[in-house]
Amino acid sequence: MKVVLEAIVGSHAYGLATENSDVDLKGIFVAPTIEILKLNKPKETIDKKSPDVCYHEVEKVMRLASKANPSILELFYMDEYTKLTDEGKMLIEIRDSFLSTAAVFNAYKGYVFSQVKKLNTHGHFLQVGRGEHRQSKHCRHIFRLLEQGRQLLTEGKMDVKVKDRDKIFEIGSLPVDKAVTLFEEELKKFEGIESTLPDKPNYDLINKVLLEIRRLNYES
Repeated sequence: MKVVLEAIVGSHAYGLATENSDVDLKGIFVAPTIEILKLNKPKETIDKKSPDVCYHEVEKVMRLASKANPSILELFYMDEYTKLTDEGKMLIEIRDSFLSTAAVFNAYKGYVFSQVKKLNTHGHFLQVGRGEHRQSKHCRHIFRLLEQGRQLLTEGKMDVKVKDRDKIFEIGSLPVDKAVTLFEEELKKFEGIESTLPDKPNYDLINKVLLEIRRLNYES
């Protein structure tokens, strides 16, 4: 397996880590082109434990990035990488090409809406012990995604590390009802954002880069 990009993700990348935070790695690998051309294609995702690592094949990554999958898009905007090859740099160089108004709106709004609904339904049962910790982390995650989506739509870029750690931890400590109200208000604002992004991803460039990566890795 040829890993072309790898980074520490999660709370450490967001600047939200505590003494209890695990170190999670996520990356992109390139399968040999000769294997991709076979009927029995290799797996597109490989998970490992101790440490927790998740790798996605480059074609899957590009497919999901063009749909503005939040956990995939952020891989192109990390402050630092534990591994980065020429192929990984090629992906970072065209990261703007994956962005589009509809995809970002749909992905971020849809995900946040579903998470707020889940919080409203189950959050009241998570306000004691370990459950309270999960609820707080859940709230921080929702607000961070709203901020990421807003920045993508208005600036065409993403800061993975949060700008105001204290503010996000304050939001994480809100009671469920107040958190839900806040997120519903923020979602309304999100829906009113005027996007600076194009109508669709630049598929011509995306496909060109994918073909070049396949050419470079025919039998590797």
